[in-house]
Amino acid sequence: MEKRISPLRLGFTFAGCFLGAGYVSGRELWQFFGRFGGWGWAGLTLAMLCLGLLGAVTLLLARRTNTEALDRLVIPWDAPAARQAVVGFSLLFLFGVDSIMTAGVGAIFEQGFGLRHVWTSLLFSLVVAVFTLTGLEGMVGAFSVSVPVLTAAAIGMSLLALFRLPAQPNGGGAGEGWLFSALTFSSYNMFGSVAILAPLGRRVTGRGVVAGVGIGTGLLMMMAALFLLVLDRDPAAPAEQLPMLYVAEKLSPALALLFSLLLFLAMFGTAFSSFLTGLNQLAQCAAPVRRHRTAFVFLASGLIWGLSLFGFGDLIDTVYPAFGVASVGFLLCMLYHFAKIRTAPSQNGGGDSPG
Repeated sequence: MEKRISPLRLGFTFAGCFLGAGYVSGRELWQFFGRFGGWGWAGLTLAMLCLGLLGAVTLLLARRTNTEALDRLVIPWDAPAARQAVVGFSLLFLFGVDSIMTAGVGAIFEQGFGLRHVWTSLLFSLVVAVFTLTGLEGMVGAFSVSVPVLTAAAIGMSLLALFRLPAQPNGGGAGEGWLFSALTFSSYNMFGSVAILAPLGRRVTGRGVVAGVGIGTGLLMMMAALFLLVLDRDPAAPAEQLPMLYVAEKLSPALALLFSLLLFLAMFGTAFSSFLTGLNQLAQCAAPVRRHRTAFVFLASGLIWGLSLFGFGDLIDTVYPAFGVASVGFLLCMLYHFAKIRTAPSQNGGGDSPG
């Protein structure tokens, strides 16, 4: 019997899928929402609604079809070429996200401690490789610890910044492009999380899915709103590679150290889940990976470290938008699949009923 997951732990895991370097540092939030001024808030609300809806669809679809294979969740037709394209695209994205997290760790230690990012990012990639060998239970356990800590600390630091730092409003931005930005944000984030969330579908009840995704989305919205309020008060912060770390440095050295550790925690969780999911997908379609799993883990971590040397800011500004546009078609196929099977008899014998 697979171990059941409570709605609370599901909520933490759902939120943890998105709390990576870009989100917790504030850079991603500013790029996709903050720079649009008032319209950015409309975009943020829309993006969170999309993440919640697509997250619930992913988990319920995996539960209903009794499969966690990404290609079969996204493509409901017998189309081998399309399914191979989905898997290939997902692998590129997951390992790309891992590279961004690795680059982010290098940026943290270089900006905060003056250490060379080449060596800190290499050490980080090796740590992620070791933890990847713990599997799915290790991922859920990691998020169950890291997400509550991240949320509490983010709320506390944001409120402190709002009360202690003088306000120098950015003056808002042009609203043109806010809708496209919001949809891009939600599409790349969600597509990258489908393969991570799908294995959890059979471990939670139908009602638990709705409650868990609701908890996770609420945490994401609260953190994003506070970060945007803080960044909107300081024109210099959004120009930094790690805007919220810059804000923490202005408050106190001790707080900057604490926030650096929190950023590290967020990046580790996202890198861990992305690497583990990508590895599992690759193992399903490549026998040599299954036979030599440990060796491949460390080989892949070396390649990811090499990609991370392109730099955190450059990777976030180019990789995420590109994958966001390309993800839309796959997500629409998954929504169609969900609509198609809603009235069909459940394949897992248990349906989505609670209990």
